[in-house]
Order: sequence, then C-alpha cells, then structure tokens
Amino acid sequence: MVWLAWMLFGMQVLCSCTAAPAARGAGGALLCPRCDDAAVEAAADLALRQINADREEGYVLSLYRIVSAREQPQEITGSVFYLILDVVDTECHVLSKKLWKNCNTRPAHSTVYGQCKAIIYINQARNIAHLNTYECTLQPVPGRYIWSVCPDCPVDDSPTKPEYLKAAARSLAKFNGESEQTHYFSVLNVTRASMQWVIGPAYFVEFLIQETSCSKDDRVTDTSMCEPLPPEVAKIGFCKGSVVNSGAEQFVTISCEIYSQQDPATEEENQEANQTPGKSMQDQQASPSDANSFSLHLEKTVGWVKILPPSNEDITFHSLRDSQNEHKDRKPVPPKAVGSAHRCDGEKTQVNKPDLTKPVTGPVILPFPEEPSLSDSCPGEAKQAEGILHPLITRKPSTV
Repeated sequence: MVWLAWMLFGMQVLCSCTAAPAARGAGGALLCPRCDDAAVEAAADLALRQINADREEGYVLSLYRIVSAREQPQEITGSVFYLILDVVDTECHVLSKKLWKNCNTRPAHSTVYGQCKAIIYINQARNIAHLNTYECTLQPVPGRYIWSVCPDCPVDDSPTKPEYLKAAARSLAKFNGESEQTHYFSVLNVTRASMQWVIGPAYFVEFLIQETSCSKDDRVTDTSMCEPLPPEVAKIGFCKGSVVNSGAEQFVTISCEIYSQQDPATEEENQEANQTPGKSMQDQQASPSDANSFSLHLEKTVGWVKILPPSNEDITFHSLRDSQNEHKDRKPVPPKAVGSAHRCDGEKTQVNKPDLTKPVTGPVILPFPEEPSLSDSCPGEAKQAEGILHPLITRKPSTV
C-alpha cells in the first residue's frame, strides 16, 4: 500500500508538470523562460535602465547576471516579467543619466554589489516598457576579500569625516580656478571617500557640486558663503578629486562632469531607456496615441535601493534578500512578496496576434513570486569576469 501511494503521488506530480499550458490572462500560469533567452535579457536590460533612471542618489547599477526570470503573459498583449538580478555599481553617478552599458564598473577593491528584484511590463505592440516595482539591496565587498587580493588598496571610508570634506573643498578650489564656468561651484555632498598612504596621507573623494550665484567676474575667497542658484536653473556636477600630502608639499587633482538641466545627450539616453526590444525608435513612434491611452492605466514606478554598512561576514548575493524589507530613498516599499501557488510551465504558451480592439486596461500584476525560476539555465552566466565576486555568489538560490 505504501508503494502504491508513492506511485500515485509520483504520477500526480508528473501530470502537473506536463499539463497543457494555462490560458493567457490574469489566471494564467507563471512561465519559466531561460535566463539566456533574448526576451529575458532585453527585459533585464530595460528594467535596470529604468531603475537607474528612477533614482536620484547613488551610482548607476550594472548587470552582473540574471538570477531568475518568471513571465506572466497578459490577456490583451505583452508580458509581465518578474526578475531577480545580480548587480554591481559603476563609476557613473545616477545624475549623469548614463546608460549602465556606457559606464565602467569599479575596481574590485571598491566594488559595491547586490541584488535587485524588479517587476516590468513589456508590450511591444503598444511600444511600452514600464517598470512597476523594484527593490535593491547593496553592500560593499567585505574588507577581508579586498585585503586578500590587494593588501595596500584603499578601502572605502565614511565620506562625512572632516578630512574628506577638506579634501573635497581643496580639490574643488582647483576646479573653480581652472574651469571656464561662469559661476563658482560649491560642494553639495561627498558621496565616496577613501585614504591611502603613498608618500604621505592621500585622500580620494567623489562628490557632487552645485552652481552658486557668485559670478567668476567677482573675486570670491570662500565659495561656501555663496548662495546656490535655484534648482530649476542651477547646474549640478560630479567630481573625483585627490589630495596627496608629502611633507610641506600638497598635490591636488580634480576632474568634474557638469550636468545641465536640459542635456540633449541625456534626453536621448532617457528615450533609449524606455525603448522596447526589437523595435527602432521610428517604429515605436508610429502610434503614439495608442500607447498614450494605454499608459494611462500604468501605475507609477515604486521602488528603493538600500545600502548595507560594510561587513567582514560572508554575505552572498542571495543572502542580501533577507534585508530587502525596509523603507529607503524616501520612497514607499513595493508590495511584499507572498507565497505563490502558480506553477511553472515547462514550455511557453502560444502567443496569438494581439487584439488591439479590446477595451484598454492595464496589465495584471501579481505579488512577486517566492519561488525562483526552475529553468536549468538560471542563474545565467556572469556578464563580467571578476574573480573577487565569485566567492560571494551562491550557485542557485533556494527561495526568493
């Protein structure tokens, strides 16, 4: 009897896995496409672009690999993708509005890594790619990993320490004296800092600057006394500076990018960030009225990015998800993931020609599924070969 019961149970499981795909729509099953599928890679690219575009603080995140992808075909047309992405930060600040593929990743000793969960709706027929929610948890690479490969490398420190604020002010003074800007700039805030002993203490800083009301036609000795210009007209900049002390000598370097309120190159990248895969910009602009009417039913993107403090513990990409439950960036937390009763079909449903004559409604968004993709191609291959990150990655997560 025990053997018979186990046989019947096995047949039931087998039938549930090989059953015909469920009907499309709100009640349809969540599919498990391959992590190296072109549509999944395009969805991950678009999701990460829109995550970066939605943020106002921090650095542009770059894709390390696709961990899991679940797809929910919609009744009218398009699909909702539920993605788990391993990410690393880059040298670009989010205010630059640069695409992540155009940014350099950081050296191993200053890498910040983490994981993002994103829900994105992609509708090629209506030229729409809309990020619904996202949540990301990041952390600096633990110090012991850095010291094992580069004992002398500088390790990120608290950017609010007085020595770093002084280094930012000193390097900015060099920029104000040499740039062709019409107004002086002042330090807005230091975003990253580290120290290393070279021929003396060397301070390395990254910081934001803002345009002030003080004209360079006037002699100004203390730019901190200058009032910032109104936000709608003021230029914002991102700088990297260093101050190296050697006895009585001091060596200062500075390089800055200045961002205008209306930068043509940035606007072009913003359009590209919302471009659906498989279509040119000309094709996507063929029916703007149709896309606009559908867009009225899309909810505003909600998400956050949380950065954990440095730690020497063995924290993997996937253990970071335990911290993805707090409020960050002054934005509401996305809906909490709940247990998913949706099965994962082994093959995709047949995608019929979309019926654009049906009443326009928004996509059906489910809570983020707890179960990751069952595809043997997930997690996908790493997009970049960086040895120091591999010990921080577990091969496959057990839960989401």
